[in-house]
Amino acid sequence: MHVQELVGFADSLSDNLTAPPPGAAGTSGGGASARWSSAVESTTDVTRLIGAARPVDDDRHVLALIAAFIRLRNVADHGIAAAVAMAEQTGIPTRKHVRNGGTLLKEMGMAPSAAYRSARIGRAADEVPEVTRGMCDGAVSAEFGDAVCRGLALVGKRVDLTDGQAAQIIRSLMVQSTPKEVGHRARAWAISLAPEGSADREVPVAEDVELNEMTLNQNDEGRISVTLELDVVSGEELSAAIDPLTRPVPEPDGSNDRRSAARRRADALAQVVRSYLAGSGRPESGGVLPHVTLVVPVGITRNGRVLADGDDSVVTIPVADLDRPVEKVPALGFTGPVSARTAELVMCEASVAAALLDGEGVPLNVSREERLFTPGIRKALMLRDGGCAFPGCGAPPSHCDAHHVDHWSHGGVTSLANGVLLCRRHHTLVHLGEWVVYLGRDGHPWFLPPVDAQAPSSRREPLRSHGRRTLNNLPRAA
Repeated sequence: MHVQELVGFADSLSDNLTAPPPGAAGTSGGGASARWSSAVESTTDVTRLIGAARPVDDDRHVLALIAAFIRLRNVADHGIAAAVAMAEQTGIPTRKHVRNGGTLLKEMGMAPSAAYRSARIGRAADEVPEVTRGMCDGAVSAEFGDAVCRGLALVGKRVDLTDGQAAQIIRSLMVQSTPKEVGHRARAWAISLAPEGSADREVPVAEDVELNEMTLNQNDEGRISVTLELDVVSGEELSAAIDPLTRPVPEPDGSNDRRSAARRRADALAQVVRSYLAGSGRPESGGVLPHVTLVVPVGITRNGRVLADGDDSVVTIPVADLDRPVEKVPALGFTGPVSARTAELVMCEASVAAALLDGEGVPLNVSREERLFTPGIRKALMLRDGGCAFPGCGAPPSHCDAHHVDHWSHGGVTSLANGVLLCRRHHTLVHLGEWVVYLGRDGHPWFLPPVDAQAPSSRREPLRSHGRRTLNNLPRAA
């Protein structure tokens, strides 16, 4: 195919996939709408499917169309990678006064991440022919192919690979399901093939705490922007800390959590910080490290010493053995494979924290002398509410604020009879006035939902606290 033929094909494809003008589908009037309707009747099936696919009847064709476009995209990505590699070899970026092929693609309109990815794939085409063949066939995406190329380069930085080793590593990377899994498997290869007594003593980039960085900036509106780069162990600890707090919490009516995943992660991190600051026994220096999940296969050794022994007959696989080396690499639950050195560090320092409660009695009502709820009152709130009292939530007490039903600034006392446990999200809702909380005659919290904007005069049905919710609100149901 000549270049002109390829350009013509692109123009033809663009013309045939042109979407109908707004409101054109299903119209029978004159003018542009009529011309479009007439064109749909005589045009290709692809255009008809894009413009007016029939539910159920065309499902199989629509799915086939999507698969065809995915294959076409993968083939096009290969063409871009091959073309930009040739551009670099012939010096076009220099003559166009740009740094490299990735910058050239960016100047031509590609997104920066996609542009630099295509340039990397093009440069690695000769070293990873499996990726090239897969993209030519349309079976391998640019994202996956780039992950394989970067994975092989990662292993090559730590180990001098033979052609046979490189081919076997590439085959093992190509059968993974996602680019993330490719990265994990490549790190496992790099760790397992590192020569004993030399590279294994070097700290991998992913595990080097000297590279950890964090920036904290406040914008003009007062919001805080955080940029964080951590080693894998610190990242594992962070992931373990926020994971239980990122789970969706149903809305009071039982519908799905309206928060995005990014919002839930931000809320979880804020809760971790609040829990730390609220702990009276938090360490000022040293202390207990957070929990991490470490998987150590049986037979892993460090300096000749077994780290994990499942029985009395431990068989240690040599680290350079290519038969099954990847299964003999320790891994963290969230952040993936680590070296035996880091596994030993985690196993040495990680511990379990225990919370002990004393039996000393304290007054449950301190009137106006104290604004903050004392530990004694919080214990009473924990017993009564069991966690966040907001209907449908039930977050554990350790994640909750003690809220004054009658605000302290308005004369409310700090007491069990004027307090309720709320997680920060629902505490904010109550303070914004969307929900109203009050203590009923039964001594437990009740909640009034927001006013219905479409029926502002309708009665607001009170809801019991989360720990006391029933199928109905009849008085005897509680």
